[in-house]
Formats: sequence, structure tokens, C-alpha cells
Amino acid sequence: MIKLSRYIYSWLFVIAVLLPLQISATPAWNEVNGYDTNGNRCPLPTYYSYPCSVLCVRDISLCPTQVRPSCPAGQTYCVDGSCRDSCPSDIASKCSCPGAPAIQGTLYQCQSGATVDVPYFDASNKTLQTEAACSSYLGISNVAAWQANPDSIMWGTCPTPDYGTLTFTEPVFIAYWVFYGSCFGFLLIWIAYKLVREKAIKAQYNKVAEFKNDAYCDDEKKGSAKSVELKSDTSSTDNMSVDTEEMVIKGYKTDILGLFFHYCYILQTLGMVAYMILIVYDYYQDYYFFRGNAVVQGSTFIGQWYVFFIWFACFTIFQNRIPNFYRIQCAYKEAKYVQVERKEPAIIFLDDVDYIMAFVRYMEKTGKRMFGLDVVVTTAALKKTATGTKYFIYQCTRYVYHPEKQLFNPHHFNLGETNAELAKLTGGLTTAESVEREELIGPNFIEVYVPNIPMALLREFSTFFYIYQFTALWLFYYFAYWQVGIADTSVILISAIVKVVVRLKSEIRIKKMAEFTDKIKIYRDGQWGEYCTSDLVPGDVFEVEEGKVAPCDGVVLTGNIVADESSLTGEPLPIRKFPLRTDDPTIYESMGAGKISTIFSGTTISQSQRTDQNVPVTALVTNTGTATDKGQLVKKILFPTRVSFIFDEQIKIVILILLCCGLICLGLAIWLYTSGTSAWFYAMFAICQLVSPLLPAALVVGQSVASGRLREKNIFCVDLPRILMAGKVQIFCFDKTGTLTKEGLEFFGAKPITDIDNIVNQRLGKSTSEFDDHIENISDIPRLMQIGLATCHAVTTLNGQFIGNPVDIEMFRSSKWTLKDEPDNESYVDTLTPPPEAPGKIGASVHVLKRFEFVHARMSMSVAVLDSHTNKVHIFVKGAYEKIKDLTNPESIPADYDTVTADLARHGCYVLALSHRELDLDQVGGIEGFKNWNRDQMEESIDFAGLIVFKNQLKEDTTENILELKRGATRTVMITGDTALTGVYIGRQCGMVEDGARVLLGDIDTSKNRVIWTDVDEPNVFPDVNVDEALLNQEHTPYELAVTGKAFDWLCENDLIRKYLLDIRVFARMTPNGKVQCIQLHMERGITAMTGDGGNDCGALRAAHVGIAMSDAEASIVSPFSTSVRSVKSCVELIRQGRGALATSITNYKYLVLYGQVMMMLKIFTFYFSVTMSQNVWIAIDVFITVFLTYCVSQSRAATRLEGQRPTARLLGPQTLASSMGLVFINWMFLIGAFVMLFKQPWFRCNEFDSSAVDISKWWLLADNYEAQVLALVCLFQFINNAAVFNFGYKFRQSFWKNYALVFLWLLYLAINSYWMLADPNRFGCIFRFNCGTKSVLEEFGYTPPPIYIEPYNTPLGHNVMPTDFRWKLWGLCVGNIFAGLLYERYVVLGIVHTYLAKRFPLDRLQVKK
Repeated sequence: MIKLSRYIYSWLFVIAVLLPLQISATPAWNEVNGYDTNGNRCPLPTYYSYPCSVLCVRDISLCPTQVRPSCPAGQTYCVDGSCRDSCPSDIASKCSCPGAPAIQGTLYQCQSGATVDVPYFDASNKTLQTEAACSSYLGISNVAAWQANPDSIMWGTCPTPDYGTLTFTEPVFIAYWVFYGSCFGFLLIWIAYKLVREKAIKAQYNKVAEFKNDAYCDDEKKGSAKSVELKSDTSSTDNMSVDTEEMVIKGYKTDILGLFFHYCYILQTLGMVAYMILIVYDYYQDYYFFRGNAVVQGSTFIGQWYVFFIWFACFTIFQNRIPNFYRIQCAYKEAKYVQVERKEPAIIFLDDVDYIMAFVRYMEKTGKRMFGLDVVVTTAALKKTATGTKYFIYQCTRYVYHPEKQLFNPHHFNLGETNAELAKLTGGLTTAESVEREELIGPNFIEVYVPNIPMALLREFSTFFYIYQFTALWLFYYFAYWQVGIADTSVILISAIVKVVVRLKSEIRIKKMAEFTDKIKIYRDGQWGEYCTSDLVPGDVFEVEEGKVAPCDGVVLTGNIVADESSLTGEPLPIRKFPLRTDDPTIYESMGAGKISTIFSGTTISQSQRTDQNVPVTALVTNTGTATDKGQLVKKILFPTRVSFIFDEQIKIVILILLCCGLICLGLAIWLYTSGTSAWFYAMFAICQLVSPLLPAALVVGQSVASGRLREKNIFCVDLPRILMAGKVQIFCFDKTGTLTKEGLEFFGAKPITDIDNIVNQRLGKSTSEFDDHIENISDIPRLMQIGLATCHAVTTLNGQFIGNPVDIEMFRSSKWTLKDEPDNESYVDTLTPPPEAPGKIGASVHVLKRFEFVHARMSMSVAVLDSHTNKVHIFVKGAYEKIKDLTNPESIPADYDTVTADLARHGCYVLALSHRELDLDQVGGIEGFKNWNRDQMEESIDFAGLIVFKNQLKEDTTENILELKRGATRTVMITGDTALTGVYIGRQCGMVEDGARVLLGDIDTSKNRVIWTDVDEPNVFPDVNVDEALLNQEHTPYELAVTGKAFDWLCENDLIRKYLLDIRVFARMTPNGKVQCIQLHMERGITAMTGDGGNDCGALRAAHVGIAMSDAEASIVSPFSTSVRSVKSCVELIRQGRGALATSITNYKYLVLYGQVMMMLKIFTFYFSVTMSQNVWIAIDVFITVFLTYCVSQSRAATRLEGQRPTARLLGPQTLASSMGLVFINWMFLIGAFVMLFKQPWFRCNEFDSSAVDISKWWLLADNYEAQVLALVCLFQFINNAAVFNFGYKFRQSFWKNYALVFLWLLYLAINSYWMLADPNRFGCIFRFNCGTKSVLEEFGYTPPPIYIEPYNTPLGHNVMPTDFRWKLWGLCVGNIFAGLLYERYVVLGIVHTYLAKRFPLDRLQVKK
């Protein structure tokens, strides 16, 4: 076997080099039926049960008795071969032949079915020899060949049809000349006409260009072209968004001649299909339209097939340009349509830098640029507003023309830069202003187009993938393979319909989410009126009503609002919103400091509370339509950025390689098999089978399955390709509060200064401030501290439920004070009463006069409280203890402040500081005078009052899931707004910080202007550690780093952050923008994931490669993933399913590539032996085996645990190539071994298949032989086993046997194939032409024929039943093939060999601490 394999490989090399050689016989290198196993010359064989041709006679009495027809009594046998009461005179004789002269006189056909054994059969003398044998058997002689007017008897075999000489002027050719001439003639005429018209328009335009405001873009002369650049008015923190998008906008107008040619183009496209149907039909009519000339008809089909493919490929590639191709380009003033061209660069993840990929990408880029395919083209109708302003709708957004700028762009109204400027816009708009603004930005309504089912199907099929499929199917329908064509068409149609239905359901759901209208009260022309929400425009003032959905983005002007934002931003609790202040100079940021005053479109207003009974709760419209955050979500879903994974790029190289294999098959087909049109057809079949139409779908099916499984775990995805990225995540960043720790903090008491109730006298006496004992019981806390706990927050109630910041809610609930539903006086913000057991039994109420809410930029909030008991005003400022220390009078800070706060934080406590100031209302002009104070006035001259302490408890499952991520070689990082010491404590508790590692905390030292690194556990012993030396000494003493927000900023400014980035475990006191920057830095180093509650983590979640928002909504505006399971377990599940999906996609790819490789191997053998498989075997492979196994491979479940390795994403990576090429080699060796074994059998030698007497183009006649049977059975085992080989779970998917569907189907198919191979002739095997034969031959050899129709075999032997002992030997070889493939994959590709090679030759991967 080894010698034969070397022999074959040597000759394959010769084939590749010396293709010009001509082979005149098949097989090329051995003589068919030349010698037996002993070296003796083979005798001529006996042709068993040769079917004799029918006889035609003048009278049925001349028919031999064996084939003489008979009819029931009273009926007559007619010339058409039927029995009738009387024979009509106009019926045609069954002896008539197409393309032959008409029968003269009466001629009857005798019965068929006579068979005869032909001894010493010689294929070169087949006709004379078989006719003589049949004449002898029937007892007749001197039988003439077919003729129109025989004397008495003749053979009924029809001659080759003779429809006359082909002149190429037949009707079919005239139809071809007219149709295809019109296709290309109309195209050339229109191009010439279009060029002339556009040149004239441009010349006219240039004459008056100085008077024009319109721009004109010309394709040919880029020097005069005017590209229109549109700058987006809003920036995004999403690294996958392009802040500035370049767009080219061209104007077009309709033309009567263009409309005519456009309609002709549509008819011609339909005509292409009609002409393909015509020529396929003619194939089955013996080439009637071509006067029986098979070569010309086949050549015509080939040319027509190429034209069909090019026509529809162009239609698919240029479909968005075609409408404007049949229009005239013109200036905007005359235009009725605009063509928008926008570059859409794909985001490529895990990119490889190699010469082959660079070359392919260069060629692709060059080709796209040459044909204008490097831009996304959209056509929109150019409309006019009531005032004549031109606009068009693009991606649900209105683009308005500005003549002075000669630009189309979305209009943006700058209502104001600061909170104060916006707060003053309370007067609303006039009707005229609103109409003008609506013309510029459009109605506040996002219209989502959902096509009907026929249009959706048309769009689905208008892709290159389907064009390739359907073009290939024409080959099947034409070349007598229509059964598989119908089966494949059915599979394609069903999958497309299912895909369309799923997409339509999704689009309908988006449509319902986007298209919202309701009644609303708007302040217009100085009075309130009822309008539709679609009438809202920026600058409008509208009333915010309780229980309704916010129709736009806006800012609160008056009143207090509670909004449920869980559906968009993922905030776990309803959020209280406060009016903007007219004295607040802060720059307005909707997701920053201004978020507490911003209501978002699509959120539900849970509560709307007036602060003045005469003034309704109002808000100012800032954004409408797609400019809102909800609109951006809709656009992100409807028009996602194309994401390209590395295997999307490498698949292009793979397809090129497979096409080269197809060209090799073409060369082999011409050289070894046949020539002319038949060789082309066989080569095209080989290409279609090498590049499986299922291949593109196989690479994404894993994503769909994983998405469904994630949904089962309440993890929702709006961007499927991100699932594969989740499989490659290297760094996972976590927010702390609500993510790693429980949603709420537990109040752990207070630590006030001593004698806090006399704090004012202490400060006047300049006494030293000291901490009192830590007080856990709320009733023991001094009254002044209690007032601070009860009032310094923004908590409100809604239906008996507290609403606000979770920390504030816990603090207020622990104070046991009561918040009244309504304040005692309209001038108060809130009124609160103490509990019955109040300190000192003082039950007097306190009233909140003024409140400034917490903002991240200041890291503090403040309230002014009137104590009705003392009639004093207490100002409390609460916030991060570092910030309060900076704001507070230094002399009021206890000496051990830093030590105490650090110790509390070190023990996992969440620490807030509270400062105080006392005012006399009379000194500030009373309540009215005090209300004019701004925030800075309130928060100055404050004295430290004490610390408020909370316990930060880990969630029960955080530790085990963090350890699971680290087990899976994923670096875990904490990015929190809390203190660094608390973050370090939580990091140690959950296992994020390595056991036994010392932690160095980096903080900025302003006096030294550098970051000081302090040992967290022994800050006094190691106050300033040399961090570089410590990191170099990690093998002896492991170190982890933590930094504060200020230290992070300093390191960024001094370009040092990248040096320490992968050693920093905890990023503390991070602002929302700081979190974004931190994520982007990590993304430079590897695939980065981020999770948080969607509040202040929005930007970071949006920026990360993989963001998962812990939100109750199925779609979040902040990330591609969202989950209602607020646990780190969701992160583990996401990575688990991502790795499984990536491994499954690669597995499906390998399976279908191996399908092509086995098919190529099969083709080479069929070319060499001039054989093929039966039609039913092809159907079984292409429909039942390949389609069902591809589906079952995708059903493998993700592994239950994460392992310390990520699956490869490279189709051309070493592991993928080793797996695929190794199995190809194994399959080749066993197939060669099967034929070596076959050629050693004495019963086979001298019974080899001889194709010399067979028309090779009639491929279905080439399967009834031993060679085809052995080839089919061995390859069937390989087709089936390839799926099982790649089913090993390895580290990313569950065990082999847990893919129950695949294992069941694998065993079922193996059992069926084994039955075909081992069983004697039977009904099931004979359907597929396995171990079967002509019935009479089977009886002659002692077998019982099955009770079904068996088409007579096309070989002299008349059967292909192999001896029982050989069947078992062949079965054993196939079982060996199965085990060899399984063992190779398990122990070489995935097992000990892989482990050894991975250690010996490690890949360059990101090396980080887990």
C-alpha cells in the first residue's frame, strides 16, 4: 500500500507539471481487464442478462413467441403499444423515432424485456455481437436496423436524431441574438446617452457656477468633484463609532429614456431566468432546438451560464447603484433623488500581519476601489419642506440642505452650553418657530421600514451568497442531476424563509419600540395646548405626566421627577430627577453631571411631583428622533457597524485555495477523464462541492445557537458577532458596587467628632477636633449627626417605596426618620420628623430648604436644613472622604483622619464624610434671600462633623465566578468609583488579588508631583516603595498594584500608564470618563470586556470590545449584551458560550472544508476510473448527510468550566491546518488502501469497469461497478466520520457523547452504511445500487432479488455484489479509518502531541497575571 501511495503521489506531481501530455485511455496507467492476479491475460467476459432491443414488425404474428404481445378477448393490439376495442387511424406508432423519417405503413412494437447472456463480450463490437446473440435467442435472422419502411421486421433502437444541419439561424438562435443583443445593446446605448446628457448638464452648470449654491460631483474628474463631508454633531465614547463620517452626496433626476431602459433591464433580468429554463428543458428533449447537436447545445449552455452568473453577480454587487445608473446626474436644484456614498471601514479583531493576508487585502481593496465598492451606497428621495428647503431621509435621520455651506447635514440646535442657559429656556416656542424647527429636523418620530414577506425574500436572495448557490443549481438541473437540485433548492428556500421570518419578527419588535406616539401638553405661543408627541422639537417646553413614557430627551425645568431607566441605561432602581438651576454654570452633559436633570426618551415617568402647585412639572426638549439615546439604540440595531473577525478575513484565502483545487480538478478531468463540455461540467461540479454553499452559513451558525442559549440564561445580545469576541476575551473589567458586591450597602454606623452637638462652639473656641467612638446603634448617634443622616440625600418615595441612590436609601432608612409626603410649607423642599426615641426626646421637625444633588465631578452633595427646634439653618455637605477633606476647614480635621478612614476602607467599609455649617437666617436675608445662594456659597467655610460608615458585602457567588474566570486565563480588573482601600479589600475577598500578594497603592503627591506607592498593609513601614524594583522582584514576592483616580490621571499625562497597566488590579475613584479611558487602554493590549450596572459605567460598557450591562432590558443602549441576572456568573456564562460558539464555528468550517476535500479525492478517483456514484448516493451525501451533520455539529454545548486557554479564531492557524490536513492525509491513505485491497481480489480482476463503450456525459450510467461501489462506501464512511472527528469537546465544548443529536445521527449513518456494505442484496441497498444487480443475474448467482424495480445494470457482469469475506475486510478497513481519524484528532491535534508542541513552540500570546 505504501508503494502504491508513493506511486500515486509521484504521478500526481507529474500531472501538475506535465499537463500537456495526452492520455488516450482510461484508466490512464493500467489496462482495463488486462491481466488477472496471477499475471495471466484476462479472457473476454460474459455479458450477463444483456437487454435486447425491442423489435418492430409489420404484423404482431411476426413477433417471436418470447416477446409477442397479447390483449384481452375483444381487444386489439394497436401500433402505439396499447390494447383497445378499436384502433384509431391517427395514432402514432411506438416504433417512431424523434429526428427520423416518419414511419410508412403500419408497424407494431413487440414486447420488451428479453435478456440474453453474451459470451466473450467485446465492447468494441458491441452492436453486432449483441444483435447476433439476441437474434439467436429469439429464433430470428436477417433483422434490419431501424428504417422508416422495413419489409417485415427490424430492430427498434432509434438512430441518432437527425433534425437537419445546424445553420445557427434556427429560431432559438434568432431568439438568442435578439435577447442578448438587446441586453448589451441597450446598455451601450444608455451609457452613451447618459454621458452626453451629463456632459451637457455639467457644461451648463459650469457657465453659471458663480451664481449657484449647489455642488456638482463628477465621477470621472475628481479634480472638480466636490465631496461633502458631514461632521457628526455628537461624539460617542464608543470606540466602534466614527465621530466624523465622510459622505459623498450626488443628485440625480429621472429621464424618460432611462425609465424605458430601466424597465427593459428588469424584463431582461427575468428573461435571463426564462432562457435558462428554456435550455434546461431542451436538454431533456434531446437537444431539439439545436437539431440534436449536443456539443453546440452544451457549449451554448456554458456561455449562457457565464452570462447569467455575471449578470446576476453585477446585479447583486451594484444593486444599490442600479436605480441611479438609469438616472441622470445633475445639480441639487434639479435633483429628485440623492445617492449617499459613505465609507464603512470594518473593525477587524485579532488581526494577523502576514504577507499573504496583506496581499489579499490589498487586492480586495484595489478591486473594490476600482468598481466603487469601497463605499456603502444608499438612494433617497429628495424632498422639499413647505418653505422649499430640500432634505432627504438617511438612516432614519433628516439631512437638510444648507445653501450657504452647500452641505446636507442633520441639523442640530444649540440650545445652550451650560445648565444655567438651559434652565432659563422656560418660555417655550412660538408656532412659527416650531414649524421652522420641524422642517429642519423632522417630526419626533422614528419610522422603521419593515418590508413585506415577498420583498424581504427578494432582499434575502439579492446577496452574492444566494447568487452563487442558485447559479450552481442550474448545473444540477441541466446535467441530469435535478433530484439533488430540487433537494438543495428546498433546503435553501426553507432556510431562507426561516431566516426572513426571524428577521421580520426582530424588525417588527424594533418598529414597535421605535415608533411611539402619544398625546402631550406643549407650551406654545405662551399657552398650553394638547399636541402629538411627534410635534415636539428641540426648545419646546412640555408637561411631564406621571405614568407616561418620555417621548424625547429633555432636561427638567420645574418639579421633581422619578424615572425608570432600566429599559435603556440599566439603572436598577428608579432615578430621581431634579430641575436645572439657573445659577449653575456647569457645562451640561447628559451622561455626566447633567444626568440627574435629564430624562431619556423611552424611559417611564414613575412620579411627577410639583414643587409649586401653580406650576406644572415641565421639561425642555433637547433631542428628538434619532438624536435621542433611544434613537441611537434603534440606529445601532438597524444599521450596525460591520464587524470582521479574523476568520472572516482568512476565509477569503481559504476560498481562493479551494478554487485552485477546483482548477486542478478541471485539469485532471480534461487529462484523465474526458474533454469538451463534459470536462467543464465535471469541473464545475467539483468547484461547487469544494466550496460548499453551506460554508458561509456554517461560520455564523454557532453564533445563532449561542445567542439562543444565552437568552435561556437571560443574557440578551443585539450584535451576534460579539459572541465570538467574547470567546477571545483576555481581560475582564468589573465595576464594584452592585456587580461584585451586593446591590445595597449595609449601614454600619457613624463616627462623629466628640461633642458634635456643640460643634459651633468648638470651632469658635478653636479646640482640637477628635473622633468619638464608632457608634453602630442609630439611636445612640448625637442629634446633629442624625439630622445630617436623615436629610443629606435626595431620597423620595413612590407608592410607599424609597426612590434614589441605594446608598442614600440605606442611610435614610437606618436613620428611622420619616419623610412627609408633602412639606409643611411651599417654601420647603422636604419635611422630615424624627423617630419617637429621638435623642433628647426632641420631636421637632426639620425642613430641607435647599439641595444640591450629588455629581461625579464634585464627588459631593449638600443640603440646607432648617431645625424648627432651634430655628437654625444647618448646612450639611456629604461625599467621598478625600473630597470632603479638601473642602473642609483644615483645623476641623482630626489629626488621625487619614489613619481612621484608611483603616475603615482597608476593612471593606464604604466611607462617606459629613461636614457642617450653621447659619442664622436673619443674617442672610431670610429664606427668600438664602434661596438665591449658589452651590459654592453653601459649601464654603464648612467644618468636619464625622464619618458615615457602610459595610460592602460581596455577593454570594462572586468569589467562585471570579476564580472561574481566572481559571479560564482571563485577567480580572476592578474599575470602581469607591476608595482604593475598599477596592483592594473586595479584590482580596473575591480572589481577584492573588493570595499572598502585597498590594502597593499609588496616589498622587502634589508636593513632589509624582505618584507615591505605599504598601497597603504596612503604610508606615513602607510609605514610598520603588515600584519598578518591586515588580522586578515578583518571583520572590508577588505584588499587585492599585491606583487612585488622581494617580491614574497623572500616569496618563506622563505616559507611564501603559508601563504599569497590566500590573494594576484596582482602579479606584474613577470618574465615568476615566473608566472609558481605562477600558480603551486595556483594549490596546487585548480583547477587553466590561460589566457594570449601566449607570456611571455607560461609556465604558459602550467602549469595550464586549460590554455586558446588568439591566432588565433585552436591548441596552450602552452595550451589545445585557442581562437581568446581576451576577458575575453572567460574565462567566458569556465567555463560556462565546468560546463554545467560536469553537463550533471553526468546527463547522473544518467539517465543510473536509467535505470538499473528500469530494476532491472522490473526484480524482472517479476521473481516473471513469466511474461515479449513483444518483441516490449523491442525494444522500449532499442533502441528508452534509446538511444534517452540519446542523448537528453546531449543537455541541459549551464546556461547563473555563479552561486556561482560548479557542483559535484562525482558519489558517497551525492547529486548524494540522487538524484538517492530517485528516485529509488519513482519508487518502485509507481510500488508497481500499483500492489496493480491491485490486488484489481475483474475482475483481478481469471484471473491471470498462467505460470505452459508454457515453461519459451520461454520468448516471457509471455507478454499476465494483470501483464505484468501493469508492462510494469508503467515502461515505469518511463523510460521516469527519463530523465526529471534529466533535471532540476539548476545552471549550462538552464531551463528545454529550452532543446527543450528532452522536445519534453518526451512529445511525454508520449503521446504515455498514448495512449497505455487509448485507446481501436487499431492498434498501438496491435503491442505492450497493451489493445489487440485475434481477435475473442475481437469481443466476444464487441471490434472492428484492421485490422492487431494479434498473438493469450497465456492466457485463450485471451486478456488484462483493464476496462476504471481502465485505468484512473492507468494513474493517473503514472502521480503522474511523478510529485513525478519531485518535489523530484526540491525541495529536488536541492531546499529548499538541501539549508537547505548545510547550516546545509557544505562540506569542498576551502574558498577564490572571
